[in-house]
Amino acid sequence: MSDTPTTPPESTDGLGRWLLGGLCAGAIILGLLIAAYAIGYHRGEHKSSAAAPPPAAPSSTTTTTTTTPAPTTGPVPVTAALVAQGRSLYQSDGCSACHSLSGSPGVGPTWKGLAGSQVKLTSGQTVTASDAYLSAKIADPRRTTVAGFPAGVMASAIAGDNLASKPADIRALVAFIKSLK
Repeated sequence: MSDTPTTPPESTDGLGRWLLGGLCAGAIILGLLIAAYAIGYHRGEHKSSAAAPPPAAPSSTTTTTTTTPAPTTGPVPVTAALVAQGRSLYQSDGCSACHSLSGSPGVGPTWKGLAGSQVKLTSGQTVTASDAYLSAKIADPRRTTVAGFPAGVMASAIAGDNLASKPADIRALVAFIKSLK
């Protein structure tokens, strides 16, 4: 017999399993942190500053006037710039997770053909999806619920976006919805 102690093979195997498990758990936690950061980044306030056009430099022949944001209740023009901005918001704000553009319902109503259509609410009332209705629904989704869809989902999904204070974003989303025939 030898005087050299031997270690059973299972003790090194246990260490390897422990290390592998720790690495896997660390990778999962890192993945969750990255996903949480990405979601927070896309829902943050950076979008409104990026979407605002830079102010024009005044020249000696022009007068400078102060403008206020356009109201969200008036008619929303369907311009290429507003539609493009609305499409970008649809993708970056997560609207696409609940609202399809193809006509198929999801967690929320499809946006295809929505503008100008008749919408039945859970209250039993039927309303026209006018610019004013769409703007109000985006700004405060708790006001009404479309029949056949769960209440409160949109309000909780967009809570961090604070769209009520971003009339330019609301107008862009309405223009995008109106462009979907």
